[in-house]
Amino acid sequence: MAMNKYMHPRNVYKDPPNFNKLATTYPEFAGVSRMDVTGKISIDFKDPHSLRILTACLLKSDFNLCVSIPEDRLVPTLPLRLNYILWLEDLLDFIGRMDSICGIDIGTGACAIYPLLAARKNEWHMIGTETDDESLKKAKENVENNKLQNLISLSKNTTKFTLKYLFTEEKQQYDFCMCNPPFYVNIQEVWESRSPARPPPKNGFTGSPQELITEGGELQFCRQMIEESKKLKDNILIFTTMVGHKYNLKEIVMDLKAEGIMHCTTEFCQGRVTRWGVAWTYQNYDFTKLAPLYDKTRKKNNLITFEVPKIPDQKYTIDRITEKLKLLLEGLKIENKMISKRRNEVCLDMIAFTNTWSNQRRKRRLMKRIDDEVKKAKLSVPEPSNNDSTENNDKLKESKIDTRGNVIEVLIAEPQNTELSQSNQQSERDSADTSISSSEQSSNKSVMQKDKSLHICGHNPLSHAIIKVHCKGDIFLISMEYLNGTAGKEGLHQILQFIKNNWK
Repeated sequence: MAMNKYMHPRNVYKDPPNFNKLATTYPEFAGVSRMDVTGKISIDFKDPHSLRILTACLLKSDFNLCVSIPEDRLVPTLPLRLNYILWLEDLLDFIGRMDSICGIDIGTGACAIYPLLAARKNEWHMIGTETDDESLKKAKENVENNKLQNLISLSKNTTKFTLKYLFTEEKQQYDFCMCNPPFYVNIQEVWESRSPARPPPKNGFTGSPQELITEGGELQFCRQMIEESKKLKDNILIFTTMVGHKYNLKEIVMDLKAEGIMHCTTEFCQGRVTRWGVAWTYQNYDFTKLAPLYDKTRKKNNLITFEVPKIPDQKYTIDRITEKLKLLLEGLKIENKMISKRRNEVCLDMIAFTNTWSNQRRKRRLMKRIDDEVKKAKLSVPEPSNNDSTENNDKLKESKIDTRGNVIEVLIAEPQNTELSQSNQQSERDSADTSISSSEQSSNKSVMQKDKSLHICGHNPLSHAIIKVHCKGDIFLISMEYLNGTAGKEGLHQILQFIKNNWK
C-alpha cells in the first residue's frame, strides 16, 4: 500500500477494501480468505484464484457489475483500471466535454473491464477492439450479462492496425481512445524485465501470452499508435495509452516532442505498483495548464554526464562511441543491452552485479612497484662464478619478493638435472605468484572493507542505470541516469570515473 497516498483522489480504493464485509457478503470470498488471531481477514495475493474471486467481488460490490474472469486470462488490477478512467474524466473535463462521450478501448480483453467501468460509472459509449477470438467471446458474454449492449459494442480486429481499421468514414469522431498495451517482446522478457533490486511482486502472475507479448513490445506498439494518430487527428480528440516501463515512457515523450505534438503524462499509483499514462492531441488544447493530481515531492534524479575527449586521428560517431563504451562495460563484466537507437542518440540499459571497477589506480601502482623491484633485483644479483659455486656448497643466491613487496635474498641449491630444474622453476613461479597475490590482498584489504557496501549477495545488482550516448553539435556526451542498486549513486559515479580514466 506504499503508493496508495498517490492514488487518484477520487479513487474509491484509496482506502483499502473492507475484507470483513466482503467475507460476510460473498461466500466465495469467505472461501478464499483467512482470519488471523486478531480477527483480521486477508487472502493469499500470490494465488491467481484468490485474486480472481477478490476482483469479481469488488466489481459486484462497488460497481454492480457481474464479471466472469477466465482462469487463463489476465486478472485486471481494479485500482489501476479505475485510476485510468478517472484520469480520462479529468482530461475530458479540461477540454469541456461532459456529455455524450464516445471512447475506444484498444485490446479490451476477456473482461472488457474499461468499457464496463466507463459505461456503468459514467454512461460513456464505448467500442472495445480485440484480436483474440476467445477473449472477444468472453467480453461479449460479460457485456450481455450486465445488459450494457446499448452503451458497449465490440469489434474484432483482423488487421495490422491498432485504430485505423475502425474508421470507414471521414466524419466518424470519438472523444478519446485508451489502451493497455502488452508490455513485453517475448516470454523471456516477461521473467527478466523486473529489476532484481526490487522485491518480488506481492500479487500472483496472471495473463495469456497474447495479453502480455507483442512484436517490439509496448514501445513499438505505442509508436505505431502515434503514427496512426497522425492520420486520425480529426477523428479522435485525445489519444491516450498506459505505459508499463519508465524507460519506454521517456522514449515515447521524446518521440512526441520531436514531432511537436501537444502531450501530457501522469502516474497511476496503487499498492506497490506504478504505471504511467500518456495523452496527446492535435487539437488546440494546452495540456501544460492541466493541474497536477497531487503534490508528489521527489528527489531530483540528475544525470551525470561525461564529455568524450577529442583524440587526434580519431573521428567519432555515435556508433563508434557506443561500441567503445560497450567494450569497456563488458571488460568490467557489466551487463548491457540497447533500448533504443536514433540517428544522434543511443540508449543502453546497464546492470552491474559485481564491483570490478574499484581500486584500479591502487592495483596499477602495486603491480608497477612489484615489476620495478623485480627488475632491480635481477640487476643487483651478480653472476655466480665456478669458485663461488664450490665455496658456497653448490648454492646460489636468488632474489624474491615477500608478501609486503620487499626484495629478499634466499639460497637455493643448484639443480642437478634438467627435470629437477624445471620442477624447481615451476615451484618458484608458483611461490612468486602467491607472494604477489598475497601482496595485493594485503594492500587492498582496507580499501575493500570501505567498498564492502558495493558488493552484493545473490542476484541484487550493485548498480542499474540508463546510459545515453548523444551529441550536441560536434560534442559527444555519455550521460548516466541512476535507477537503483545497492551501491547507490556513488557506485554509478565510480563506474563513470573508470570510463573516464580508460577512455583512450
